[in-house]
Amino acid sequence: MIAVRPAPLVKTTVSASAAKYLRSEIIGGGIRAGDSLPEARIGELLGVSRVPVREALVILEREGLVTFDRRGTARVRTFTLEDVRELGVMRLVLEPMAARLAANRGDATALGEIARNLTNLKRARTLSDITGLDFEYHRLIMAAAGNSRLSASWENLASQLRVVMRLFHQAWERKTLAVRINTVKAHAALFDAISRGDGAGAESIAREQAEGWLVELGESGAFDSPVEARE
Repeated sequence: MIAVRPAPLVKTTVSASAAKYLRSEIIGGGIRAGDSLPEARIGELLGVSRVPVREALVILEREGLVTFDRRGTARVRTFTLEDVRELGVMRLVLEPMAARLAANRGDATALGEIARNLTNLKRARTLSDITGLDFEYHRLIMAAAGNSRLSASWENLASQLRVVMRLFHQAWERKTLAVRINTVKAHAALFDAISRGDGAGAESIAREQAEGWLVELGESGAFDSPVEARE
């Protein structure tokens, strides 16, 4: 039997905790696009050494939230219009198939979770809550599909999608004042097809909505220039 040494596990836990904190701040907008992430300062704030902070930043780089410059300085990633269009294309590839599979599978527990999400969305009052429920709705459909590899492909983009959804919703709400209404309408239409077991219909609706999102991303104006960048 291989002996397990405790030190690496402790270090990994600290790194994971630091990554979780930084991820939450970036996704929520507490740390904004273009902000530098000095290891020493972050370590001081979190009460840890620079090593786990560096490891946390590498984790976030893999998730697409952080970039390193030539000097090794980390900054929060600024999403360009091309970046978000690429993410939109990935949604277009993954989500229609997930909707079809979820409808065909018809898992009662999964459908119940999606229904509760939709109910909560109808009651949501803050834009932050709406964005969180929007993201979770799509995650629940991916899980309801019952295809672990499909879901894993989507999860690899999850952190970036959460940031983009927040920025998109903020810009779209300023334009329309109707993010919750439009989101409820779209989610209800897709869920209706999924809950009826209409795989082809669910796939078609999900594709149409993903294509619409691609168009709206450009029209929102949120990504025409560097977003939230600060010197």
